[in-house]
Amino acid sequence: MKGFCYIVLILGFFIFYQQNPVYSIIFIVLFIGVYLFFKSRSSGSNNGVFGFFSGKNAQQGSRMDDLITLMVIQQLMNNSSQNNDNTNRNDEKAEKDKQIDKIKQEVLELLEEN
Repeated sequence: MKGFCYIVLILGFFIFYQQNPVYSIIFIVLFIGVYLFFKSRSSGSNNGVFGFFSGKNAQQGSRMDDLITLMVIQQLMNNSSQNNDNTNRNDEKAEKDKQIDKIKQEVLELLEEN
């Protein structure tokens, strides 16, 4: 049941990311911050919010999860930059189309005068 809830949450984040990437990234960063805060509180360390990063950890050997998380974050960042590039290209194309239409109208006006 817990795994199903995680899958539903992940799918919800991806759907929300497609609609508004900036807010979804902010939401994920806030979620990670709250998670780190409560994780440090539950570990009982007096080293502050990020105190659980130091010291011995029973699950310290699982670097694959960190790698997968890093790859997902990089993919999210790449998609948002590609979306910005696509909007810039669309704006440039629209501007070129306006210029072409303007030139066409000028040519038609010159031909009508003759």
